[in-house]
Amino acid sequence: MNKINLSEVRKEIEKRTGISFENLNLLRESLTHPSFKHENSDISSDNQRLEFLGDAVIYLIITELLFKEYPEASESLLTQMRIYLVKEETLAQKAKNLRLNDLVFLGVGEEKQGGREKTSILCDLFESFLGAVYLEKGYEYTKNFLKNIFREDIKEMNIEIDWKNLLQTQLYRKGKKPQYILVKEEGPEHEKKFYVELWVEDEKISIEVGKSKREAEIQAAKDGIKRLKDGLS
Repeated sequence: MNKINLSEVRKEIEKRTGISFENLNLLRESLTHPSFKHENSDISSDNQRLEFLGDAVIYLIITELLFKEYPEASESLLTQMRIYLVKEETLAQKAKNLRLNDLVFLGVGEEKQGGREKTSILCDLFESFLGAVYLEKGYEYTKNFLKNIFREDIKEMNIEIDWKNLLQTQLYRKGKKPQYILVKEEGPEHEKKFYVELWVEDEKISIEVGKSKREAEIQAAKDGIKRLKDGLS
């Protein structure tokens, strides 16, 4: 693939992401893997510099979105959330969701090795593409773009975060530990509800209900973090 039809690439990018690039060289650079540059002497740059920029932009925006979405969360909890959202696997999946993997310029060798499905390449691709979006459109545009992409992920963080472990870690720093007590089960076997109390030392912090004992414990831990934030921070 020695020749790149950037006009066609721009149309595909706009179709898949809704973003229209004016700077075609910037777009090309964001999609150029180092292996392609290495095999094509007429290509002067790859996407590594944009990857560096995009990584920082994503990090900042995700931090801001989490900060505003979870005003009750402690610093350590926000950090754990951010780690999950910006990890390599998550960003690689976002690249695939946008079908950027179809458009990345790969060297022949990397292509044969299945580069379009490699997590590391797709993560770098997403970061470099966001770096290009930031340079092309600015911070607010990029933030809104990422906000739409991560909307459901951010809303569902309570599913992905290990709330029990986070609560235990924070209590441990205070020389305390949580205790979960199953106080009641009710309902038919296929629709049973479990009621769990969270205790810290001699104080009952919360009581939550779930479809399983584990679910009730997780909800109790999540509520416990909110209620005890001042004492745990």
